[in-house]
Amino acid sequence: MSVFDQDIDKKIRQHQQQIAELEQLKKDQEKKIEGLKEFDVAIKRLCNQNALTEDELYVSRSEQIEAWLVGMAKSESPSSIYNNLKRHFEKTLNREAKKGDKKASSLPKPKLAVGTYRNPATQEKVEKIKRNPRQLDQWIDEHGIQIVRTWKID
Repeated sequence: MSVFDQDIDKKIRQHQQQIAELEQLKKDQEKKIEGLKEFDVAIKRLCNQNALTEDELYVSRSEQIEAWLVGMAKSESPSSIYNNLKRHFEKTLNREAKKGDKKASSLPKPKLAVGTYRNPATQEKVEKIKRNPRQLDQWIDEHGIQIVRTWKID
């Protein structure tokens, strides 16, 4: 027997071992799938016996479900359910943000009259000709438009 034959025989044994391991994994997976089917039937039977809906069952387990999802977020390779939920909520947040932008801009902003305004705390003066200068907008944000209106000096 040559060196080449020994290498081939060694590779054959390694592949046969890998095949045996994969076949065992397949059997284990089939057993788990069967167990999940039985679990689903048992859950439905218990829900029917106790006049519960599956939604009520999930709500009762919400803390555990939340902890499970948060735990997946910390994982290096989270499950597909985590990634699907993440995409769903990102889309939902983006849609809500777009709707919120349109609603916020539909109301007209209250305007101040043209003139000079003096901040009584700092004695700083700002003149408004057409649009509010930045300083005047800052005062409105800090103190409110009703108070800043009273600061008009001419």
